[in-house]
Amino acid sequence: MHKKSIVHVITKSRMKSEAFTAEIDAMEELSENYWIKNVIYYKGDTIEYKDLISKLEKFWILLYNYSNKEDLKEKVWELNKEYEVVFIYTPLELLINTVNELKVALWYAMSDHPNIFRDKYLQRCLIQEHNESLGIKFLEWMPEELNIDEIEEKIGYPFIIKPVDWVQSAWVAKINLREDFYSYLADYNSLHDILKDNGIDNKMLIVEEFIDWNLYSIDYFVSSQGDITISKPLKVRLWIDIDVNDYCNIARIASEKTEWEFKGKKLKTFVNSTVKATGIRNTFVHHEFKINSKWELKTIELNGRIGWWRLEVMKAAYDVNLYEFIIKSEQIPLKLKTNNIAVNIYATKKGLLKWFNDKLLASIKKRKTVYYVDKEESYVWKEIGLTKDGFKKVWVIKMESNSYNSLRKDYLYIKSKYKDLLHINEHKSKEKRGFLGKISKIFKK
Repeated sequence: MHKKSIVHVITKSRMKSEAFTAEIDAMEELSENYWIKNVIYYKGDTIEYKDLISKLEKFWILLYNYSNKEDLKEKVWELNKEYEVVFIYTPLELLINTVNELKVALWYAMSDHPNIFRDKYLQRCLIQEHNESLGIKFLEWMPEELNIDEIEEKIGYPFIIKPVDWVQSAWVAKINLREDFYSYLADYNSLHDILKDNGIDNKMLIVEEFIDWNLYSIDYFVSSQGDITISKPLKVRLWIDIDVNDYCNIARIASEKTEWEFKGKKLKTFVNSTVKATGIRNTFVHHEFKINSKWELKTIELNGRIGWWRLEVMKAAYDVNLYEFIIKSEQIPLKLKTNNIAVNIYATKKGLLKWFNDKLLASIKKRKTVYYVDKEESYVWKEIGLTKDGFKKVWVIKMESNSYNSLRKDYLYIKSKYKDLLHINEHKSKEKRGFLGKISKIFKK
């Protein structure tokens, strides 16, 4: 009989996505290697996927539904009587607060500031108070209180502007001119005028310096005692790298070159200082940071979860299951098995997705380093848009090679063709589209 369990809180839509497959694979491996019972809770009516449920149970993965937060707490309490719940987790940002409430109910160790992953301003304050060299310059105000003269004096151009509390990098923008700033505020206020009528009224914005250097990410787990188990860093490529003014990532790169870039950078010291500054405990951390022109590491953002694509990239490149970090307090030795790049395809312009560029797709499939291509045909003739308008990933290309040069060559080919990968019917009218248009239409009904 299994004595320990991990609770995963997700949604039904998550179970229908490609992400769920990657997460299930990680859970299955965890169960086989460590005799851990993985228990998935989802909200709503019981699903009828009998074949799936039967298969999952063979791998010690249980599936339960719940009706509300109190029901969820009661069910996890009951589970804890039979199997010690060693960790409670969600891969979804919108469920982080629910998971925090569960941890409190079970008297689990918590971060000093439970809302730290939702409050970007708090993150920056704590890090800068602890050590100015770790953080970046920033201001926080309501939109109507932001003073462009003060921003120009204290931050300078270009700068980044984004909401304090939002989801999936929505409404993040790089501001190069005063005109860009005023245009951003006009659109942002229009969105929140709609949301305010429906009880959502958090308009606070952060303005922060733009560091024009490479972006990286690293994942680590901080135990309830403060022990840290960290992964290897990944390089992150953004839309701005292909001249699209948005901040969705198009590629995560695990390579020998990325490892080399951190020689002598004291990455572990940087992580330890960040954890000490923020008082983070008993949680995963996805840490995004940049190296500036002085070769200093600067935190950009902390998130309290790991995405499925990071599970996949780390497994492919280093043969490590990030879920292992939950139950291993000592550092796991990681050796690069193969250079790996996961390329995500989003729309670089708003409109209806007509179809995929099959000619380009065939060309990409022939590249030696490409081992998997998946296009999401269910999005055809549906609205797609830029990150700040509510994005949809419609394609993923996975690449690997023992030769970094070969991998880089094929990646640069895909990058050069990125804007031509999707056939999109662009909108001619001035009607609000993308995320803003969807919100407007929903609330008018």
